[in-house]
Amino acid sequence: MALVQWELLSGEEAQRHLREQRLAILPIGAVEAHGPHLPTGTDNLLAAAIAERVAERVGGVLLPLLPYGQVWSLQDFPGSLSISTETLTRLLVELGLSLQRQGAMLLAIINGHVGNGPALQAAARQLYQHKGPLTYVFTYPGLGEIAPQVCSSRPLPGGYFHADEIETSMALYVAPRTVRMDRAVREEPQLPPDFLHRPVPWSEITRTGILGDPTQATPEKGAALIEGIVERIVAVLRFALQALRDSQGSSAGGAV
Repeated sequence: MALVQWELLSGEEAQRHLREQRLAILPIGAVEAHGPHLPTGTDNLLAAAIAERVAERVGGVLLPLLPYGQVWSLQDFPGSLSISTETLTRLLVELGLSLQRQGAMLLAIINGHVGNGPALQAAARQLYQHKGPLTYVFTYPGLGEIAPQVCSSRPLPGGYFHADEIETSMALYVAPRTVRMDRAVREEPQLPPDFLHRPVPWSEITRTGILGDPTQATPEKGAALIEGIVERIVAVLRFALQALRDSQGSSAGGAV
């Protein structure tokens, strides 16, 4: 499908496309340290690449990237910029309601930063309560299944991966010019036994911000990871769009 980008359309065109397609796709990332070999905007690059591929396959209107997120864990590292969970939640709720006024019935958030998770879940629930657009949140779905098949490493407990073989491979696939493999170093964190049960600033577990071995990364691994993630998102959104069409058809039939 032709890619429809909100920020490249006139106001009238943007509203018309959204009213026709009913689906808005919002990539969201973060700005944070990713070791010496990856840029601070890695999460943004990944979210944008996944969202664009999804929009090309299912339609909808691709919104501008939201580039800031909740970066509590890495806030002490150089280059990290963080906003609070409460601020991010409120921003997403207000944005969702604004999109609804323009015609959106479905909102798909493509999240490139695991730390945004609590805010995204809260926003989706609040939009549901406010009868806003039905909101789907996608944070690398299927990665835990795909990664062991293509990478020698896998996400840490809690689903964490950062500047490692997994993330570096994805970056090599979607934005190879931003990756400096000559600076990649291995750092295997020793997680405390209570890592998943208390707040842990990552300065306690990593010196570089790397959680694994990025030296093993390749663009081929990244392609398998990204395309597998995209396939899973596309399948869910196609189901959601069909359910929406079916419900609208039933409503129209009942009105007659």
